[in-house]
Amino acid sequence: MGSEASTSSRGRAAGRTIALMAAEPSGDLQAGALARALRRRDPALRLVGVGGAAMAAAGVELWMESHTWSTIGPGEALARIPGLYLAYRRMRGHLLRERPQLTVVLDAPALHMRLVGFLRRRGLRTAYYFPPSAWSRNPRRMHEIHSRVDGVLCAFRANAQLYDSLGLPVAFFGHPLSDVIHDSPGPEEAREILGVEGPALALLPGSRTQEVRHLLPTFLEVAARLRRDEPGLQILLPCATSPLEKRIRSMLGSELPEGLRILSGQARLALAASRLALMASGSASLESALLGVPMLLCYRFGPLDAALGRTLKALGLLRVNRFGLPNLVLDRDVVPELLQEEVQPDRVEAVVRQLWKEGPVRDRMLADLARVQEALGGPGVVDGLARVVDFLAAGDSMTQALARTEP
Repeated sequence: MGSEASTSSRGRAAGRTIALMAAEPSGDLQAGALARALRRRDPALRLVGVGGAAMAAAGVELWMESHTWSTIGPGEALARIPGLYLAYRRMRGHLLRERPQLTVVLDAPALHMRLVGFLRRRGLRTAYYFPPSAWSRNPRRMHEIHSRVDGVLCAFRANAQLYDSLGLPVAFFGHPLSDVIHDSPGPEEAREILGVEGPALALLPGSRTQEVRHLLPTFLEVAARLRRDEPGLQILLPCATSPLEKRIRSMLGSELPEGLRILSGQARLALAASRLALMASGSASLESALLGVPMLLCYRFGPLDAALGRTLKALGLLRVNRFGLPNLVLDRDVVPELLQEEVQPDRVEAVVRQLWKEGPVRDRMLADLARVQEALGGPGVVDGLARVVDFLAAGDSMTQALARTEP
């Protein structure tokens, strides 16, 4: 068995290119972290792909920006199909011209499962980072993923264990956010950086325009009610992208609600500086868990998607008990979730007040968040994944790549 160094040099001799494909803001962040780890291993590596600001900052040559692609539910996705199809064709063209040693796709199965199948038929190697969690309960789907890619990189222990139970090799080192949070400012430093004095409430209504439109008015109403009892309360509203910040400012008008601060990015700092977070489900919920900040998760679809969801549930075709990532990590109710019609100011306020005050409800969540932190692993995750990606790009099989990353 060759060493790590010999495998890496074999792959680097001809000057390598790796493509990273992220279709939404959370994927962009994870791809950016992976890009930095890959560059630490090989400064001469060329990185290309599709994503956003985080990938660009990490030195990835972007063919297209994808921050406007993500949607919630099939109804809202229908209007985007023509544009997404054109983007998909452009992606295929770039990849066929570039012919990278490896293409790494992140999440977004509706787009990326089609793309990796196309690339496999044309002899190009691929890896799936953050394979769809919803597919991990279906052995047929899991085998389908494995049949289309050269490597699967899991971020959740439960998913990795399910692949292992089927004899399908996967890489699992923990969740990459564990690395980021490990090096992030703590509560006091975050408050100092942001200039926060007194209590703070973080509002994260999502990175998609649809999420913000459905959730932000309710979040702001609840924050205003809480501020009546907490006159010094600062309401922190971080925006993932500049276009999203512009849309939010347009929604709110020239006079912002009292106590509200709109931040450009800085979601992690806003969470660390806050006593409580009110948010859409998504990767931000894992950041909040890793920071030990209690939270309430809310989700609202548009009318068409809500009606479709009710129909599928009535027919027994939709079986979703929980949607929050901290709850999925431990497979039990850790963080309260409000869905659709439940996302009303009175209901949200009642839960927020329970979590805001000292007491058994808040204490129980803090203890559970510590268990989530343990399940997500410690630092060194992204470097481990970068080693596997490096070996896959050099031509190793998944089994060989995993063997070479063992201590």
